[in-house]
Amino acid sequence: MKHRAEEPLHHWFWNQDAVDGVNWEDWDRLLQKTDRPSVFLDSRMMRAMLSASDRNVAAVCWTREGRLIGLGLVEDAQAESVNLSGHIKSKGWFDAVSKLLHGRSGRLRFSVRVIGTVLGSGEHAIRFDSDVSPVEQMSCLENNVFSSKSNWGTKVPNVAMFKDVIIPPEGIRGSEFKRWTPLEFDPEMVVYVNPEWKDFAAYMAELNTKSRTKIKRILALSEAFEMEEWSLDQLEAKGEELIAMYRLVFERSGFRLGSLHLGELIESKRTWGDAFIIKVYKLEGAAVGFQCAFVTREATEAFFVGFDPELRKSHAIYQRMLLEFIRMGIQVGSAEIHMGRTALDVKSSVGALPRRLRCEVRFRNPLAHQIVQAFTKGYKPANIKLKRPWKETSFPLVRHSKIHSI
Repeated sequence: MKHRAEEPLHHWFWNQDAVDGVNWEDWDRLLQKTDRPSVFLDSRMMRAMLSASDRNVAAVCWTREGRLIGLGLVEDAQAESVNLSGHIKSKGWFDAVSKLLHGRSGRLRFSVRVIGTVLGSGEHAIRFDSDVSPVEQMSCLENNVFSSKSNWGTKVPNVAMFKDVIIPPEGIRGSEFKRWTPLEFDPEMVVYVNPEWKDFAAYMAELNTKSRTKIKRILALSEAFEMEEWSLDQLEAKGEELIAMYRLVFERSGFRLGSLHLGELIESKRTWGDAFIIKVYKLEGAAVGFQCAFVTREATEAFFVGFDPELRKSHAIYQRMLLEFIRMGIQVGSAEIHMGRTALDVKSSVGALPRRLRCEVRFRNPLAHQIVQAFTKGYKPANIKLKRPWKETSFPLVRHSKIHSI
């Protein structure tokens, strides 16, 4: 069937075949033109993900008359829910149904097509040129989300998740998509960096007295660590050590969407070079933890951490890692530091502020979708009282207020 000239065409490029199949100059040019930077949609990140042997990823392009007008990131992944009711505020009947779905094992596993980043948080799903209306953008997504099958030969998942869309602080969890159901989980935690901060001391100066005391205690408890940044050669030679430490943290999470593999770290380091930092923590000569991040002027994306859980209290290893993410962001001049959507309380204690996000979910089976739509009306994210470490006139608080008042 011949398409009308004005109707956008969609093109799916899967996995390794996509690395040479996509015009990455056009891709990056459109991404820059939208003025909405994204580490995860950057061609360097896309090529790293598409090259990973253990991830089922597609680059999606929308064109009109041969011109690229839209781009997107899609991944077919495995989701696993463990004790979901412990992470949400729900009605009694929701708990009962949740327990039934999770079974005796307390685990619910299913395949999901994710539009956006599996291994991160934030608005990294799609970008369109300015001449593509919001209605047309939604049409592009809705009409072909289940249309392509991976070149791995795997089945197209029966459920799709579009993640993430920012919700105003006092806004409702409404959907802009007619055939999708909105879900809200924990917020993304963000540190807004004052452009006048030249060092870590400047960051501390905008904290209140009580919080500065806590930061100094974290630094004291963690001073025994030796830290070193790993090169690509070190990662290729000893990277399995980091994955083992990552799994110590990963296995404790309540909801898992995808998993980090060594190939991901290696390809990221090879593609991003010095803009992808891997910092390893040693204690008495032995590696006991690591953290990694993508650092750009737009944002520092805290990617993953791994550590011996026993060191969290005795040596404040996790808290120290959060401070090091902040230090990285200040050093490179990032506008924001994105810390993800877990461990909200401890992240708020070092200055991260919440940014509400929603996901949109759609089932291929209309009946299943209606059931889930009714089911999800019974819950919302669990209420967590966050720390308030900033002085009232601090840059991060003022910036957060301005962004969320728009």
